[in-house]
Amino acid sequence: MKGDARSGPGLGPGFGARARIRAGARSGGLVERRSVRVLLGALGLCGAFLVVELVARSGVFDDQALPPASAVLARAAEMAVDDGFLDDLRTTVSAWLGGLALAVALAVPAGLLLGSLPRLRAAALAVVELARPIPSVALIPLAILVFVEPDRVERSLVCYAALWPVLLNTLYGLRDVDPVAKETLRSFGFGPLAVMWRVSLPSAGPFVVTGVRIAASVGLIVAVSAELRAGGDGGLGVYLLDSQSGGGRPDLMVAGACWAGVLGVAANAGLVGVGRLLFPHSVRSARSGRGRPFPGTGGSATRPPRGAPRARPHTPDGLNRSGAGR
Repeated sequence: MKGDARSGPGLGPGFGARARIRAGARSGGLVERRSVRVLLGALGLCGAFLVVELVARSGVFDDQALPPASAVLARAAEMAVDDGFLDDLRTTVSAWLGGLALAVALAVPAGLLLGSLPRLRAAALAVVELARPIPSVALIPLAILVFVEPDRVERSLVCYAALWPVLLNTLYGLRDVDPVAKETLRSFGFGPLAVMWRVSLPSAGPFVVTGVRIAASVGLIVAVSAELRAGGDGGLGVYLLDSQSGGGRPDLMVAGACWAGVLGVAANAGLVGVGRLLFPHSVRSARSGRGRPFPGTGGSATRPPRGAPRARPHTPDGLNRSGAGR
């Protein structure tokens, strides 16, 4: 019967049915856990909204200084159809994503190069550790002198801030590559580039995506900070400065800041989805709690990759069956 197609020696009758039941139970448990997380997140948002609303209406603070959460939510909804605000938002998103893309294009190849050459990595790490703690905001005057145009200033600062998380996560990802998998490919005659493509990149990929997620949040903060400090023709930071002038509109300022938070949440959710799409083996390994499978094969760490030449068994005297030595 089709239902017992997987039954056989060592598996016993009904093995396929039991496997389907266990898979269904795991899928049901996963959906239940996700539902619980979504419900708890919604409860947290509602609780924060209620706390801010009660504090603002309690009279402890000035109504003009701390607007109620309901007023902020109403202003944020009005901004969604405000063409002027949407233009400012597009300016910020353009500079943010441009700087982030440039940082990824520079950091990932640099991380792969440094991770593959230990001596070069040892020499470069001192420079990385020296440059990484420098705040991007401290470089705004220098960036204005060098790049002049506001959008180029903003992109350069975002690129600088986003460079380090991606670079360091790429390096750490390469350190986490299973050495048995690399040696297995080398034993089958694969060169350094093939080992990098088949083993190192798939293994380090989830770390790189995590670095990009961190860099996206940092880059958004730097983009808005650069607009607040350096000004320009538009952007979310410029909108916040304009809403502060003329007596100030705290509800508009907080609503604009909330839109920045929405951008960060959307970027993080999108990158999580990209990571699950590109590297499903890491998700399966995390769910099962087992070690990382062989990248690209989904099997054991010692299983040879597809297309690898078959190794000939050796006899105890060191000769293979064709008579050739090791």
